[in-house]
Amino acid sequence: MIGQVRDVPLSGDPASRYLPWTVGLLVFLATLAFAAGMFLASAGDTWRQDLSGTLTVQIPVSDKADRLEQVNAVAELLRTTPGVVFVRPIPDAEIAVLLEPWLGKQVLELELPMPDLIDVSVARAADIDIAALSARLAQVAPGTVVDDHAIWLRRLTEFTLIAETISFAVMIVILISAVATVVFTTRTGLAIHSDVVEVLHLIGAQDSYVARQFQNHTLRLASAGAAVGFLLGAGIIWLAHVYGGKLSGGLLPELALGPGQWALLAALPVAAVLLVVLTVGITVKRVLGKMM
Repeated sequence: MIGQVRDVPLSGDPASRYLPWTVGLLVFLATLAFAAGMFLASAGDTWRQDLSGTLTVQIPVSDKADRLEQVNAVAELLRTTPGVVFVRPIPDAEIAVLLEPWLGKQVLELELPMPDLIDVSVARAADIDIAALSARLAQVAPGTVVDDHAIWLRRLTEFTLIAETISFAVMIVILISAVATVVFTTRTGLAIHSDVVEVLHLIGAQDSYVARQFQNHTLRLASAGAAVGFLLGAGIIWLAHVYGGKLSGGLLPELALGPGQWALLAALPVAAVLLVVLTVGITVKRVLGKMM
C-alpha cells in the first residue's frame, strides 16, 4: 500500500549515516555563534548604558596635607560646571578593588602612591568642552586629567558591532553549509533508490509522496543530531556563564543570556531542522521533475 511511511528504504543509505553527525556539528557551531552574537549585543548595550555621559577626573599624587584640599576644590569646581549633574570622589577602598586583579587584595597595605579619582555624571544633552574643563581644573590642581569615556566607548561600540556582525554571519554560513550537505545527501539517496522511486511512480505515487518519504527520514535523523548539538552548545554556554566571571576578574560583563535570548537560542535547532526538511522536499521535487 502506498500509504506506508517507509516505502523507500532510506535507513541503509551510506550518506544518511553521517547526516545526524553533520547536522549536530553544524547546530553546535551555530548555537555558539548565535550566543556569541547575542552576548556581544548585550555587552555593547551594557557598556553604553554604564559609561555614556560619564567622566573620570584623575588628580595626581600630592602631599597628604594638600590632598584633601585639592580634591574638595576640584569637586566644587566640577559641581559648578554647567551640564554636570553628579560628582563623587572615589574612596581609596574602591580604587583598591579596581586594582586587585593586578596587585592583589593587599593593595592598601603596599602603601603605593595612588591618584585621587572623582566620578562625574553629565547630562545627556550637555556638551562640555573637555579641553576647557581640563584647563580650569589644572589651575586648581596641576596635572589633573579628565578621562572622557565617550571617546573610547565609541571605539568599543564599533568593535562590538563588527564582532556581533561576524558572529551572526558565521551562523548564517553554517546554516547554508547544512543546507548544502542535505542537498548532497538527498541527491545521493535519490540516485541509490532510483529504481524504487520509479516503481512508486508506476503504481501511482506522486512526487509529493516521494518527497515526504525523504522528509520523514531526514526529520528523524536531523532532529536527533540537532538536539545533541544544541545541548552540547548550551552546556558550553552555561559553563562560560558559571566560570567566565571568575576568569575575567570583573573586567568583562557577565557571560549570561536573558530568558528571551535563551528562547531565541532554543528556537535555533528547531529552525535548522525545519530548514533542512524544507530543503529536502524542494530538492526531491526538483530532481524528480527533471527525471520524469
